[in-house]
Amino acid sequence: MNSRIGYSKARMICLANNTFIRHVDDESIIWCPRSDGCTVMRNARPILEEIVHKKRSVGEIVYNVANKLNSTADEIAEDVVLIVEELSKQHFIRIEDSNTWIHDNQEEQADSSSVSKGNMAEELLYTPLEDFYSRHRLPNELHIDLTDGCNEKCVHCYLPKGGAHYLDKDIAFKVLKEFREAQGLTVYVSGGECMLHRNFAKILRYAKSLDLNIVVMSNLICCDEKMATLLKEIDPQFVNVSLYAVTEDIHDSITQIPGSCCKTKEAIDALQAVGVHVRIATPFMHENRTCVDELKEYASRHQVHLIGDCEIFGQIDHSCGNQSHALSMKEMEMIISAHKDVFVKVPMDPLRCEREAKACDIGDARLNLDAQGMYYPCDGFHGAIIGDARKDSLWDVWTGNALNKLRGLKNKDFGSCASCADRAWCKVCPMRNFNETGNMFTHVPWRCRAARIYRRIYEEKQSC
Repeated sequence: MNSRIGYSKARMICLANNTFIRHVDDESIIWCPRSDGCTVMRNARPILEEIVHKKRSVGEIVYNVANKLNSTADEIAEDVVLIVEELSKQHFIRIEDSNTWIHDNQEEQADSSSVSKGNMAEELLYTPLEDFYSRHRLPNELHIDLTDGCNEKCVHCYLPKGGAHYLDKDIAFKVLKEFREAQGLTVYVSGGECMLHRNFAKILRYAKSLDLNIVVMSNLICCDEKMATLLKEIDPQFVNVSLYAVTEDIHDSITQIPGSCCKTKEAIDALQAVGVHVRIATPFMHENRTCVDELKEYASRHQVHLIGDCEIFGQIDHSCGNQSHALSMKEMEMIISAHKDVFVKVPMDPLRCEREAKACDIGDARLNLDAQGMYYPCDGFHGAIIGDARKDSLWDVWTGNALNKLRGLKNKDFGSCASCADRAWCKVCPMRNFNETGNMFTHVPWRCRAARIYRRIYEEKQSC
C-alpha cells in the first residue's frame, strides 16, 4: 500500500453539517443547500453509504465497504481515498488531521454566498439537483401544513379565516417517513402558523432524525427563548419569516395584531444570535407599497435574503376578498420599475412557451399535505385534493392518476395563453386560475397585464 493511502486511512472524517446524500440505483447525489454545492456520482454508493454525520476513520469505511462487496481492504482502499479527497475538495465532508479539523470552511463559504442585499430576482438555471430528481421522477420537496390556524389575521392571506385544524402527529410521522423512503430531501414546515402545533418540536426532531433538510415558515411572534433553542438544535436550512414592513404601524395594519412587528423583529435577532439562518419573505400590497427600501436596508443590515413578490393570489374558497389589498397595476409598475434588483424576472426558456410544452411545474418536485391530512399538488392549490394520507401512501399519491393528469397539462390547454406574446413572462398557473375563477383553465385578466409590465421593464433593463 502506498504511503498516501496508508496515511489517509488513519484520518477521521464525517459528513459536513447540512450536507445530504441520496441514492437511486448506482447513482448518488451529494448536496449542500447552504453553499448550493451539488454533485452526482456513479458507482460510488457502497462507499457513500458509509460516510455519515458521525465521525469514523477512513480505515473503518474501507473495512465496511470491503465486507459489503466481499472484497479485500487493499482492493477498496484507493477508491475510498479518491472519493474522500473529492468530497473534501467540494467541502462535503470534514476531515480531522492531528486532532484539528481541516476542510471545514463550508459554513464560512455558505454565509458569504447566501447573503443578498435584496432579492435573487434572477431565476436559477436548471441544477444537477433538479436534473437528478426529474430523471428519476422522485419527489424532492414536501410541504406540510401543521395547522391552518394562525396567531395573525393578515389581510392578504389566501386561507379563509377561522381555521382550527391540527395535523395528527402520527400522520405527520407517517408522511415524513414515506417521503424519506422515496429519497426526498427538503421538508417545508408551514401553516397557518406552524409553531402553534403542540407537537411542533417532536415533528421537527423526527424530520431531523430522518436526515431531512428542514425549512420552517413562520411569522415568529411566538418564538421565545425555548423555541430559539429548539431551532438552533434542529439547524434548519433557514427560517422563512413573514415581515411586511420595518415600520411597526404598517406591518401591524397588515397582520391586524398590535405589537406583531416588534415581536417578529426581536425573534429574528434572537435566532441570528444563536446562528439560525433567516430569510425574509414579503408580499407587497397596497398597505406596504412604500416599504421596499426600508426592507432592503433591513435585510442588508441583517445579512439575509429579502424575497419579494408583487402578486397576491386569491383565497382557496374563491371568495378573493383578500385581493382588495393587492397592488393596482399602476402601483405594481412603479414598484417594479424602481426596484428592478428585487422584482425583475428572467423570461422562461422559449421551449417552455411552445404549445406542446408542459404548462407549469406542477408535480415536478413538490408534494403538499394540509392540516387535515389531505394531499394537494402545489402551494395554494388546496382545492385539488389528490390523496388522503390516512389511507394512501405518499408514493401512491406521487405516482397516482390525479397528479399525473395535472402533470400532463400543456400550454395549449389554456387557450390564448399558448400564443400570447408575453407568455415567457407569465407563469401559467392552474392554482391561481382556480382560486380566482373556480376553473383552473380560465386565466385571470390582471395577470396578463402584469406579464406585460414584467416584459416591458425587463426589456428596458436589458437595453440599458
